[in-house]
Amino acid sequence: MRPDAQTTAAKTATVFFDIDGTLGWVDPTCEEGRPRWEQGLSPAPNDAVVDAVRRLVRRGHRAFVCTGRPPGAIHPLITAMPFSGFITLAGAYVTLGSRILRNEPIDPELLRAVDDVLARRGEGARLEGLRVVTELRGGTQGDSANSAPDINEALRRQPDGRVYKVILPTAAADEIMAEPRLAESLSAHALELGNSEIGLASNTKRAGLLAIAKVLRDGMGPTYGFGDAENDLPILDEMTVAVAMGNAVDAVRERADYVTSDVAHDGVVAGLEHFGLI
Repeated sequence: MRPDAQTTAAKTATVFFDIDGTLGWVDPTCEEGRPRWEQGLSPAPNDAVVDAVRRLVRRGHRAFVCTGRPPGAIHPLITAMPFSGFITLAGAYVTLGSRILRNEPIDPELLRAVDDVLARRGEGARLEGLRVVTELRGGTQGDSANSAPDINEALRRQPDGRVYKVILPTAAADEIMAEPRLAESLSAHALELGNSEIGLASNTKRAGLLAIAKVLRDGMGPTYGFGDAENDLPILDEMTVAVAMGNAVDAVRERADYVTSDVAHDGVVAGLEHFGLI
């Protein structure tokens, strides 16, 4: 039985925030309209959301980012906010302050097995490292300039040779996940614009949460999670209070203890206020 959400705010709480569709949102079809330095970065939260997170922390609560994005793709406005740590790459890379708690890239041989399917289909992908995204065979749309012609060259272009997630056409992801030898090690999640992401099945936002919980000696207190997409479900399932954004997919809304306003109407601010956290 979950504790009454309204009675937990007086205690020191730990709050987890997704980025895209939660802290902020950018229409992916309008990426080229953003300033060049912002292209490829996450959305930046507006002033009201930034202020709400700062007030949350000033009141003695902890705040964490929990995102599928790599660290290098998080907007600097977010990294400058008073977050205690970051669960990134959907749990593959986790930090608490300056400490690295989790660092789990895809094994190169497993990555090559994924690319065997892509190559057979004549399709490309985007390979996400910590700081660099490498385009393979034209990328997901097949038209990316200066992309790596093969997987070995793509890995050489990663500063540390490590890849944590693969962004690829959904039809290719479905074929990969239909192969038992790959499906036992990998998981796939649908994204926008007909693409999906593939990563290690062991890399989930829940795994990132557990890595943080293991080292917080004073415990996390009541936990709140804000999210909007299916890949938020593994961490929302572990929260004292799961908060769905008003723009969340049906599965998240059905799972949530509370549905706040949508991202365009400062749902993070409204949710924090509703529970007396700010």
